[in-house]
Amino acid sequence: MLQIKDKNITFLDVTEEEIKGQLTNVVHATLSPEMRSCPECGCTKMGTNGNHQFVKNGKKVTTIRLAAVHYIPTVMKLAKQRYYCRECHHHWTAQTSLVAPNCFISRHIRLEIARLLKERIAMKLIAELCFVSSNTVIRELHQFKKYLPNKQTLAFPKVLMVDEFRSHAKKEENMSFICADGETGDLVDVLPDRRLDNLVHYFKHSPYAQEVEFLVTDMNAAYYQLIPKVFKNAKLIIDRFHVIKHINTAFNSFRALEAKRLISKGGQSATRGRKIKSNWKRLIKNRQNIDISEYKTWRSFRAPKYPYLTEAMVIDRLLSYSEPLKEAYQVFHNITDAFREKDADLFFDTIRSMSDKLNPEFRHAIQNLENHEVGIRNGLIYPYSNGKIEAKNTHIKTLKRVSYGFRSYDNMRTRIFLTNGLIKIK
Repeated sequence: MLQIKDKNITFLDVTEEEIKGQLTNVVHATLSPEMRSCPECGCTKMGTNGNHQFVKNGKKVTTIRLAAVHYIPTVMKLAKQRYYCRECHHHWTAQTSLVAPNCFISRHIRLEIARLLKERIAMKLIAELCFVSSNTVIRELHQFKKYLPNKQTLAFPKVLMVDEFRSHAKKEENMSFICADGETGDLVDVLPDRRLDNLVHYFKHSPYAQEVEFLVTDMNAAYYQLIPKVFKNAKLIIDRFHVIKHINTAFNSFRALEAKRLISKGGQSATRGRKIKSNWKRLIKNRQNIDISEYKTWRSFRAPKYPYLTEAMVIDRLLSYSEPLKEAYQVFHNITDAFREKDADLFFDTIRSMSDKLNPEFRHAIQNLENHEVGIRNGLIYPYSNGKIEAKNTHIKTLKRVSYGFRSYDNMRTRIFLTNGLIKIK
């Protein structure tokens, strides 16, 4: 039941005791293996004169923490046989495969801690589940640092996704760098700093940097500068989600300003402004999905004051309240329709042909996409995106939240690799 395979252990009794205020199963056993030679000098049991060269020299009782049985903490009080060598005067104690030398935590507990470290739970909770201290869990976590990737031998994939996440680790930068395989989604590495100089220094030390053919990133950071400095054979791809998000944010910001302007006028204009404010989701909805056939009452246009309207009629009525909003609405949807159809020429032609009468802030925000034209065009041609690495960022945020943050960046990095299954536990 305890999965103890050592045949030299003899079980004597099982009792229940209160240890540290908690009812505990106590297994009493002895360990007395048959020794054939001294581990220090190598002499055999029988000397030349027929006498024993080493003899038994009492027993040492140790308390070993075992895995819980029926959710009750379990320990073993193991009486280990001690020996004395008459030839070299060396003392030693019998050892068992159940625990490592000079350790009191069984290998079963250590394996369970390693398994739980792969889950997105706090290390304090792991300690409580295994009935050990938090320091024991941290020591087990440190055992995996030697399996972390080495930048000298780390191979980079054909498609490299790059992004950042907020680490908040002590003595580190607020934003950490993360990269992953764009085809399989496997994590490649996590770095404590996203500054360009440090990234260039890191990637230049790898002999596999030239194998990267596509660099997938967003528009927030200057990761595209890595291409001329490190990934000289790679093509830049701007993530499509961030392009659409940029366009939606620009239009929504203008819509909010227009609604605020109408509300500040008071009277009927204020009522119209509040309707534009509350129906923002319908204004950014894909025009291909707008309902034009079902007539019903709406929250902002309730019957009998207003007739039954279709969704398209509601949008037309909202746009009639503001001519600048109507013009921005047409431009916004022309741009997004071209982007959904992956027509890069139409997309940038629409941006360049925008009227000067449009709101300057909205127009400048949209025109900012021209600075990323090469990456956006590649994003519309190739199927790669940053979706997989954004999912990993979500998992990291979950791990940080349940752990109440990390004081040590190294501990956080090791947990990230464990939760992503890149460190195999057998």
